[in-house]
Amino acid sequence: MSPDARVADVMFPATVAAMADPRRERTRATVLDTAAALVVEGGPAALTVDAVVARSGVARSTIYRHWPTRDDLLVDVFQWCVPSFTAPPAELGFVDALRFFLRQVVEQMSDPQWARMFPSLLMLKAYEPSVASVEAAVEAQHQVVADELFARGAREGLLAADFDGDVAMAHLVGPIMFSLILGRPHLDDALADAVLASFLAGFTASRS
Repeated sequence: MSPDARVADVMFPATVAAMADPRRERTRATVLDTAAALVVEGGPAALTVDAVVARSGVARSTIYRHWPTRDDLLVDVFQWCVPSFTAPPAELGFVDALRFFLRQVVEQMSDPQWARMFPSLLMLKAYEPSVASVEAAVEAQHQVVADELFARGAREGLLAADFDGDVAMAHLVGPIMFSLILGRPHLDDALADAVLASFLAGFTASRS
């Protein structure tokens, strides 16, 4: 199975897969876009079915038909907005592929809407298992791509075959998450490249 296919496997299942016709899909998009805007503006507490109805014009009965509870809608909102990641092109060597991955993470995480929603996701996951599953899916996407990248590094002789992938992921993604939460340093390619340089210094030179 290709890395892209494995990434697709950890993407979220379509909560409203039955809404396949264009009109229903447009309604779904309207509801989720409206709900996302409410979360961005006022946090999870601002998301109520009444507020979505008032702002979107979608009937309450339609919303409840596809999201039986407000919490179901909240989870779907996070799933709707969460960034997605693709595997670097197969022809890239390990270092360039890792740069591709890190810059992609930075680009996705710097989306203003997601930057506002991510702290709410972290806050809710402690006591809402269904919301925690959203972050778990993001981590799973990272892990699928990272595992393939680490395999490239091992094939090229740049990484030890038995190095700790979990620790490596913490070094790669941790600084980007820190920047997302605290707002500094700036999320940009310079940060991605600095993370790459730090990773290479710690995980290749000492193991070469």
